[in-house]
Amino acid sequence: MPVPPPPEDNLAQQADYWLALSHSPFFGAEQKQALQDWLSASLQNQQAWRQAQLFWQQTESLTQAQIAEIEKRVLKPSVLQPIPSIPKAKIRYKSPVFYATAACLVLAITLKLLWQPGLFADYQTAKGEQEQVVLRDGSSVLLNTDTRLSVKFSQNSRALTLHEGEAYFTVAPDKQRPFTVQTAKGDITALGTAFNIQQLDDDLTVTVFQHAVRVKFSNGQQIEHLNEGQQTAYIDDQIQPTTTANLNQAKAWREHRLVFKNQPLQTVVAELERYRPVKIIIANKALAQHRVTGVFDPRDTEAAITVIEKTLGLKEYRLTNKLVVLLSAG
Repeated sequence: MPVPPPPEDNLAQQADYWLALSHSPFFGAEQKQALQDWLSASLQNQQAWRQAQLFWQQTESLTQAQIAEIEKRVLKPSVLQPIPSIPKAKIRYKSPVFYATAACLVLAITLKLLWQPGLFADYQTAKGEQEQVVLRDGSSVLLNTDTRLSVKFSQNSRALTLHEGEAYFTVAPDKQRPFTVQTAKGDITALGTAFNIQQLDDDLTVTVFQHAVRVKFSNGQQIEHLNEGQQTAYIDDQIQPTTTANLNQAKAWREHRLVFKNQPLQTVVAELERYRPVKIIIANKALAQHRVTGVFDPRDTEAAITVIEKTLGLKEYRLTNKLVVLLSAG
């Protein structure tokens, strides 16, 4: 039975195609042989196939929370389009090629829609939650709020992926296995003991507390030694100059403190939102730029908002229990 050909360029898409086809009713002897030929063509094809299979296996262990997240992401109003009514006279029998194409596309698109960064992370924290993790090599990681981390150790390496959020790493020595944390904006390899990584949206900040790290940014630039007490950042697709870090402020979150010194209100609000499932809207631009100095407990963001309101003389309107609007009292 004829089936549509696989994509020509992208190996990941080719692997998704073969996986989708292998789970469809159109996967016969001819298709099995074609798949074996594709696998035999290169080691890269085999690796892409294993990755696609691993993902498919992971979907079988989805939790209810993960299913709900997928449903929310997939069933967006902007994605859903009305299905036009088709007169019966225009309905025609479709060839097997049509149905094979439809089956492959539906399964392949489903695989792509399911894949979200960190969806199957080994360790995850909710908003307002922190978690201390001890890895099997003796290293430890403290995860901050709303953070997702994956860990993959082998005989030759210790590879971790910080999908999103913030984490403090204390690394056990092992000269035979480098300890590297991968992020969307670059890879950080430990050359010592302790460092902090914050990966929020597309922005990366690395702070070294003990010894040094090597930073290889996604654009190819590299810092061979980011030393103790130094900080680097990749913000708005620009690598910022290396600076001397304020370590007391950088470690404040580990002590359940949020420290702000002359920061815009919008910056303070954005940080508070990381710790609570509530959207805070600032009513006007001038108010958003109002400077705030203070120390707050992220475990009680409600108290932090109350202090800000009283200090700045603001009014608060709660449109729902998940939406707060701040505006000037005058």
